[in-house]
Amino acid sequence: MNYNMKKQTQIVKVGLIAALAALNYAYAGPIEDAPSAFTPVTLETGYSSDKVWRGADLGANEANAIVKTTTELPADVSLALSADYANAETTGKDEATELSAIFSKSVADYLVSLSYTWYSQDYAGQEGQSQEAGLTVSRAVGPIDLSLTQYVGLVGDNNSYSELAATYSDDFGSSLMLDFRAELGYLAQEGQCTHFETTVSTDIPVVQGVTAVPFVSYSLGLDDSVGVHSDMKNLFFGGIEFKKTF
Repeated sequence: MNYNMKKQTQIVKVGLIAALAALNYAYAGPIEDAPSAFTPVTLETGYSSDKVWRGADLGANEANAIVKTTTELPADVSLALSADYANAETTGKDEATELSAIFSKSVADYLVSLSYTWYSQDYAGQEGQSQEAGLTVSRAVGPIDLSLTQYVGLVGDNNSYSELAATYSDDFGSSLMLDFRAELGYLAQEGQCTHFETTVSTDIPVVQGVTAVPFVSYSLGLDDSVGVHSDMKNLFFGGIEFKKTF
């Protein structure tokens, strides 16, 4: 089976899983979680036909698990913590770990966030660790949420990567809400755009508070001369994740 046929088979599998989830939703209807007195923790597990990070293709058949929680701090500051473990088929090691903390606060019409992220680099033939800090400014413009993030490398060189993102949701008069996301990556240090990526997804409640999130994405490589972006491709990929909040 060649690469294109394998990719088509993967996308068809994702579509079938999404169709089954939608059918279950049609019969069972939405599921409401009971209120909890504890800080909620969300567990996500998922599959993607490709491991794509900031537009760079790092491998195929990625499986990942993420644990997230958000808590409120004094002065109306929220703290979001997450731990992400992923495994994919790559040319080098196939495991990656990511830990992050994001502090956010609303200022007038803007949401300002400061983030810290620690990465393992056990993928694409790289080994070691890297760390970066980020500053994000977000604002709703009509029905579209816009955000601009500038990252600064603390350990390792990220070429001053920045990202402009836009999200939009609409049900188009149907019972299914579609979520759209577009992002443009830019290396400030090099003065070059890296990629433009779009994603369409939807949330489908299934059983016992579990939500299925099928998605399809297309990533357009704009530059292939720097670091992890030295082998940029135009990629169509898809997957599904399942999430539950406890």
